[in-house]
Amino acid sequence: MSQLSRRGWSGVAIAAVMLAACRGGATQAPAQGWARMFAADGAELSPAQVVAAMAASDVVLIGEQHAHPRGLGLAADLFETLLAGPAGASAALALESLGRDQQAPLDAFLRGEIGEAAFRKKTELEGERKFPPGHQRMVAAARLKGRPVIAANAARALVKRARLEGLEPLRGLGPEEQALIEVPDELTEGTYRAQFVALMGEHAGVDAATLEGFYRAQNVWDATMAGSIARALQVGLGPVVQVVGSFHVDGEGGLVQRVRAVAPQAKVWRLSVVADSAEQLRDEDRGRAEVVAYVGPMPA
Repeated sequence: MSQLSRRGWSGVAIAAVMLAACRGGATQAPAQGWARMFAADGAELSPAQVVAAMAASDVVLIGEQHAHPRGLGLAADLFETLLAGPAGASAALALESLGRDQQAPLDAFLRGEIGEAAFRKKTELEGERKFPPGHQRMVAAARLKGRPVIAANAARALVKRARLEGLEPLRGLGPEEQALIEVPDELTEGTYRAQFVALMGEHAGVDAATLEGFYRAQNVWDATMAGSIARALQVGLGPVVQVVGSFHVDGEGGLVQRVRAVAPQAKVWRLSVVADSAEQLRDEDRGRAEVVAYVGPMPA
């Protein structure tokens, strides 16, 4: 991994885990501006400092609050600035919202062979919630700079099979289908599972078998996105900026653990977007990520 040697370090449905979007239940208005960012030690950071940390990393995991316009706007701002600097020459964008089976229409759109309407139809991203303005901006920035965008997630049909049938049937897939998914050897245990169960347990009617199915799907997502990131690193891309729901990233989230397992030499950096306002790093957010960004409550 050539990128690893030269970079320094700076310091499910029940919508399948749109659980990330459930984080933060603030009611107050933003204290200052529309985003404040704090390092793990509590120091407030400027956008320039955050972009510098991104540029010095191999993998950037942006844990977003799905559909939060300010949070998505912040991610787009940071990515656009990254692309404008030297690190942009080798950077890549990776999206949770697209499965590997959708890479071809994505690439066709990036090359200008199909328009946005056709791209969105082919990839089932019709509607603003599925392809919000922040994501649109990030893809447009990559397109303008000629940088790759990776459809990082597993094919939805195969995730459904994992949820309903288990993982074993997926191990016998043919080569074409195997390329569309990573089947984990085992599920992530510990705090990640406990937090998942606690969140999913809030939904009425979720029995133990259903919950386990959802958790299998979650793990397939994590494993496949981690595999997609590792592939990008292996061909010399970096930083690889993965945009994903914050549940996958916060603390030692499942995606973080899997990226570190498949790319142990990679320098992994996380930004967690919190749908709340704060004038300093809150105690409950310590350890959430290298940088915590408070972007105000989710709009009504």
